[in-house]
Amino acid sequence: MTDFSENLHTGFIRLTEAGKGILLAVSGGRDSMALLHGTAQLRHVQGSGSVVVAHLNHGLRGDFSRGDAELVRSTSERLGLSVVISECTAGALQASSRGSLEESARNARYDFLRRAAIEHGLSYVATAHHAGDQAETVLHNIVRGTGLRGMRGIPEQRPLGDSVTLIRPLLTISPDEIERFIEEQQIVFGDDATNADTSMTRNRIRHQLLPKLRSDFNPQVDSALMRLSQQTGEIIDCLDALANRILSEATLEETPLVCRLDRELLRKWPQAVIRHAITVLWTRCGWPRQKMTTEHWTRLSEIIVGGREQSLDFPDRLRMSCSGRVVRIERSIQTRRANG
Repeated sequence: MTDFSENLHTGFIRLTEAGKGILLAVSGGRDSMALLHGTAQLRHVQGSGSVVVAHLNHGLRGDFSRGDAELVRSTSERLGLSVVISECTAGALQASSRGSLEESARNARYDFLRRAAIEHGLSYVATAHHAGDQAETVLHNIVRGTGLRGMRGIPEQRPLGDSVTLIRPLLTISPDEIERFIEEQQIVFGDDATNADTSMTRNRIRHQLLPKLRSDFNPQVDSALMRLSQQTGEIIDCLDALANRILSEATLEETPLVCRLDRELLRKWPQAVIRHAITVLWTRCGWPRQKMTTEHWTRLSEIIVGGREQSLDFPDRLRMSCSGRVVRIERSIQTRRANG
């Protein structure tokens, strides 16, 4: 096996259970085509269940998008793998983007992958995010002013529904390693011109900031960012465990619409720990976090520590109120007026 194949094999062993099927998310680009070919070569080694390839045509690049879909289909069939291909309705992503077409496309892709995995009885969805993506993500989050979770970067695995887990078996594999595998195997892949568009922040980080850091400051900056990500992940796991213990003691009621907490039990802990526990609570309740800033989390913890009776509104129709020793966080249901 090549270094790439050995590391991919290790990733699969670490992230999956033998005998459970995998859905490969393949866009047709360099990294995902390496994942496709590498997995096809490992099928008889890794002892996995069935492997199915999935591709979503977002319909944003015209003939180029259709070409990528056909490349994925023909390559999968040649490698003896089943393939499922879907296409977004024309204009659907633009209509649902609400100002962020990239986010809308990502949501559509993960929704498609989750549904495809369930329909084919597969336990895992594997994407081709690699070590270079991790370094870019951590640096991007730092530049934007992230908290601890942002420095953790891309997780190696996370739930993608009740019965499906998203995994990233290439996350410790470098772009150079992928490139060598592509050249050795003479793998054909599609080239998305938007990846070179430096009007996008992530592309500027990839093509301008990271090369500058490598040449002028630290040739091993990618490895340094990976270590930062791994160490931050270990710290967050410890904090999450502590937060869940605190919440189990302090929670009086917890539903998707309302949560009541014992304020005095929370106030036994330092404010930084309380702040982290509240972020965990947000996730447990399924409340949106995209619009929550560091200032919001700090204000929430300050109110709890302060001891006064107080109410405050937060993004996405959430309201926190403190009365006596009870903290109440409630999410209102958005209603629409009927026309006429």
